[in-house]
Amino acid sequence: MADEVIYINGENPVVTVDQGQYTDDTLLHVVYQDWDSVLNVTNESGSSDVLGIDVNVPLKVAGVTNLNVGEGAHVKLESLLVQYVHVTGAPPAVYNYSIADGGTLEMAPQFVGQVIVHDLQVPYSSQLNIDFGGSGTSTLIFDTGDLGLSPSSSYTYPELIGMSGGDQLIIPGATSFTYEDGTLRFQNSAGGYVAFFNASGLDPDEIHFENGVMTYACYLKGTHIATPDGETRIEDLKAGDQVLTASGGTATVKWLGHRTLRRQRIPAKDAVRAFPILFKKDSIARNRPHRDLLLSPGHHVYFDGALIPAMLLVNGRTIIQQFDMKVFEYFHIELEQFDIVLAEGVPAESYVDTGNRAMFQNASAVALHPDFVPAEGRPHIEGITVERSGPVVEAVRKRLLQRAQVLTQSARVTDPDLRVEANGQEIRAQNGSPQEGVIRFALPAGAARGDVRICSRSAVVRETSVRARRDLRQVGVGLARITIEEQGIRRDLDLLDAQLGGLHAPQDAYGVAMRWTNGEAVIPAALHGIRGPAVLELHVLRTYSYWGDALQRAA
Repeated sequence: MADEVIYINGENPVVTVDQGQYTDDTLLHVVYQDWDSVLNVTNESGSSDVLGIDVNVPLKVAGVTNLNVGEGAHVKLESLLVQYVHVTGAPPAVYNYSIADGGTLEMAPQFVGQVIVHDLQVPYSSQLNIDFGGSGTSTLIFDTGDLGLSPSSSYTYPELIGMSGGDQLIIPGATSFTYEDGTLRFQNSAGGYVAFFNASGLDPDEIHFENGVMTYACYLKGTHIATPDGETRIEDLKAGDQVLTASGGTATVKWLGHRTLRRQRIPAKDAVRAFPILFKKDSIARNRPHRDLLLSPGHHVYFDGALIPAMLLVNGRTIIQQFDMKVFEYFHIELEQFDIVLAEGVPAESYVDTGNRAMFQNASAVALHPDFVPAEGRPHIEGITVERSGPVVEAVRKRLLQRAQVLTQSARVTDPDLRVEANGQEIRAQNGSPQEGVIRFALPAGAARGDVRICSRSAVVRETSVRARRDLRQVGVGLARITIEEQGIRRDLDLLDAQLGGLHAPQDAYGVAMRWTNGEAVIPAALHGIRGPAVLELHVLRTYSYWGDALQRAA
């Protein structure tokens, strides 16, 4: 194992290291030579390695040490060497640790034992504060090994601060827990204690514990499913329970599958098939859903005999994919026979085993790296068709787009509001408000001093189209040519020039090479080379359909 030593002292009171600069077998020896010093661990490169740290505190009196685990970083505290001497009646040594969004802090038994277990014969005291940041995406792995803990005065109860929806607390060896009077206690299968925490303010109803993992208020939990006795949260259902079906009948729950996903572990190519789809209240019809509803992208919603994947219904206004969610947990209900259940009043499919059962954490065989590709082999169901394109999907999308316009007081418009900006000045086209064709802009002499920006409305391709699309590009206008006329001389800019910014890759448009802007393309000064007054011509081959609000329409 490679070793490296870092000193934190008065000359360097705040030290930042990037986890990606170290391999998985590195042990970082961190020596806190002054109290109130800070170590920040980031993960700018998105490394999947774990950074091992050995903490050394060679000071004479007690004080405060700080460690901040950044977004996506994974730090394992291997051990703690304490060399200072406590004075009777002196304040305790304080260890402040924080975990940012998607960060993981792991504490090995050698570290845990040194911080929290005290010999009563020695005047030793400490305080361990672990701050989850209140963002709901942090993980603490607290491994006490064979320390043999007991609830005595010689044991420091770590303080858990800022726990919120999606945070995870992993206690190896724990099989049960209790939460009373603000204290979490974890026990193993033999009844011995393996961890204690002070964690005031938690809602006991939002604590989920399974296989040594405590998750607080997981995302996507709480979806209400209609049952003969009223609505029940999906995570509270169990085999044998009855649920209502969209046809008015009842069905029996056979199995409830669940899986937790974390943003930093989802490959970019799988994002559209992994992140939840939010259906805002009333987005489908009046009181449907009657609360905001989150579904997995491949979950099928029922429309008059057709099942349509949620991902094909996104419109960016009332049905939105939640790419910013850091941690989320999916549940799926399997019935004794396939049927349509009611989730927040929305008819949606029950689970069908098409070979993807291993996607779930509680399946007999779990896929370590789940495949997000839509499952093949869905069985034929009489009277129900699965639609992923064509007139049925287009009719549903058109209806939902129209409803979105009413609910949000917005409209799909075709005017791109094309304009350019030069030296901070907005310039409108000479030929009115055209949408396609050759658009001319008179650039002042001051344009020579900086970049020229091509600005317009823009839209995500799949959000405003009646056709079902999976294209996530943000498009403004489609350019086939850029021309500059200066002092009577016309010259073309190379549309493929790498210096151009804010343009998508070229595509063939009926034999013409065209590039979509993203709504704010940039022609750098070094490329346009304008020296005085000039005319910029944009050959616009295509425009798109854009969302415009009520004020824009009125204008």
